[in-house]
Amino acid sequence: MMAEQFWTERIHSKDLFATGADNLSWQQAMQQIAALSLYLSDKSVRRAGLYFDDAANFAIALLACVQAGVDVYLPASLSDDNCYWLEQTVDIYLADEITNKLAIPALSVSEWAALGYAAADCNCVNNIAVVLQTSGSTGAAKQINKDWHGLCLEAQILATMLPDSMLKDRPVVLGSVSVQHMYGLCFRIMLSLYLGLPIYRQRLLFPEVLLVTSQTFRNVIWISSPTLLHTLRLSHDVSLAQGHVVAVISAGGVLAQTSKAFLLEHICPNVVEIYGSTETGAIAYRRDQSYWQFFQDVRHRVDETGLAIQSPRCTTEQTLADAIVEYENGFELLGRLDRIIKLADKRISLMQLENKLMAHEWVADIHILKHPEGSHLAAWVALNDAGIQAWREQGRKQLILELKECLAGSQERIALPRHWRFTTALPRNAQSKLNPADVQQAILQPVTQPIVLESKFISANEYWLRIQVPLDLVYFRGHFDVFHLVPGVIQIKWIIELLQQCSWLVQMPLQMENLKFQHFLRPADVVEMVFKRDCVRRKISFQCTMHNKKITSGRLVIPNSESNAL
Repeated sequence: MMAEQFWTERIHSKDLFATGADNLSWQQAMQQIAALSLYLSDKSVRRAGLYFDDAANFAIALLACVQAGVDVYLPASLSDDNCYWLEQTVDIYLADEITNKLAIPALSVSEWAALGYAAADCNCVNNIAVVLQTSGSTGAAKQINKDWHGLCLEAQILATMLPDSMLKDRPVVLGSVSVQHMYGLCFRIMLSLYLGLPIYRQRLLFPEVLLVTSQTFRNVIWISSPTLLHTLRLSHDVSLAQGHVVAVISAGGVLAQTSKAFLLEHICPNVVEIYGSTETGAIAYRRDQSYWQFFQDVRHRVDETGLAIQSPRCTTEQTLADAIVEYENGFELLGRLDRIIKLADKRISLMQLENKLMAHEWVADIHILKHPEGSHLAAWVALNDAGIQAWREQGRKQLILELKECLAGSQERIALPRHWRFTTALPRNAQSKLNPADVQQAILQPVTQPIVLESKFISANEYWLRIQVPLDLVYFRGHFDVFHLVPGVIQIKWIIELLQQCSWLVQMPLQMENLKFQHFLRPADVVEMVFKRDCVRRKISFQCTMHNKKITSGRLVIPNSESNAL
C-alpha cells in the first residue's frame, strides 16, 4: 500500500480519532490538521521539532507536517543537548505546552487550535523525513533518519501480526511507551492509523492505571515494554482487564517467560513479542511459537559481528550486535554479543542468567554484569512485594543463598554472581535500558542515604518529605543481618543531613531534646518526615510517621549564629 492510499483509504473512513481525557473525532482532528498545515506552509516552515505526551496531538502535528511537506525531528527528551540540537536544526517547535528552554518559534496545541485558517481537504501527501533519536543510554544520542513512506511500510508489515478476529470490534490502543521513540511512533500512532483503531491519548505508566483504563472500553490492545509488564502480579486487580484485552504487544527489551505466562493466564491469550531497533525497525516477532520468526520482507545474515539486517524499511544494511541460533522453524535470540562473556574460559550468557532468575517468585527485574573491578559477576536485583517480605523476614544472606540455589542446578559455579545489590526497582528508561553510570554506581557505591521520593516547603518554617528506606542499606549488615532495621543513630544522622540539604542547618546542633524512638524503621518502609522551625526559640522539631504511626520524634537546638542568619 502506498502512502497516499494509507492516508485516504484507512484514516478517512473512521469516525473516532482518539479517546482519553477528551474524545476527538476524526472530523475535528482533520480541521486541526488542515489549519496547522496551512499555517506551516504560510510561514515557510521546512523543519519542525515535535515533543508530545498526548498521542492525538502528536498525530495531528505529524499529519499536518506530512501535508505541508515539513520534515519532522523527534527529540527523545528535552535535555540541554537536545534543546541545542533543535535550536540548530528546526524552524519551529510544536508541543502540548511550550517550554522556555528553547529559543526558537513555538506553537502549542491551544494556539494551533485557535488558528484562523479555513479547513481544507487533506489531499496532499509528501514523503517527509522523520528524524528520531536512539535512547543514548550508552553515550550521546544518535540521530536516525526515517521517512513517511518507510513508516507506512512499517505499519503495513506490523499489521500482518494481528488477525482480523482481534480487530473486528475496533479495540482501543492503550500504550505505556512514548510516541517520541520508534516503538511508540510505529505501534501507538502508525499502526493504529493504518488499521483505523482509536488511540488512547495519554501514556499509562503504571500497571494499576493500565488495568483500570482497560475496563472502561469493550476491547483494548496493550502496547507496552517488558519494564511495565514485569511488574504485574496477582496482587493487582487483574480481573479489571480480563475479557477486555484482545492482544498484548511487547517490545523494547526481553519479556521474561514468567511474565509472558502470567499474561497468557490472567490477561489475554494473545501476547506478541517484537524484536528490532530504531535503526532497523521491526525485524522479527514471536507469538505462539517457541522461536522467533523474521518478518517476510527481512533479509539477514549472521557473522562474528552479529546479525546483519536489510529490508525495504531499512535499505542500508544494519548490524545488530546480537547473537542468534537459527533452526529450521525460526531462531533463538541469545542477546547482545557483549552480554556473552568469558570467565575462566567458560562462555556465559548474562541474559540466560537473568531469565533464570526472573523466574524466581521474588524477582521483579534484574541486571547481571561482570563486576567493574573484578573478574566475577555482579547482580543488581529489584525485588517484588514477595521478595521484599522475604528480605524483611529472613534477611539478606538467606535471600542470596536461595537466589544462588535457583541458578546452581543449571550453571557453572563461576557463573554464580558473587556481588549482589538489591533495590525495589531498576531505573530503566522508556526503552527499558539502564544508564551505565547508574549501574556503575549501584555496584560500586555503598548505600548510606534514604531515597527521597518527594519533598516540599509547606511554609517558610515547615518542610515535608516522603522518604523510603533502601533495601541494601549498608548499616543493616553486621548487627542486623537477619532482622534488618535502621539504627537510631543513623536516623538522627539522616535528619541532620536532610536539614543541611534544605539549608536549615549548617553546623551541628547544640543538643537534642525529647528524643523518642517508638517503632522500628525497616527495609522498604516509606515514611513521612516533617520539620518545623522556631527561629525565636532556636529549635527545629522533627517527626517521622508511617501510616499515622509515629516512628521517631524530637527537637534540635540550633546554634545561635545560625538562628541569627535565618
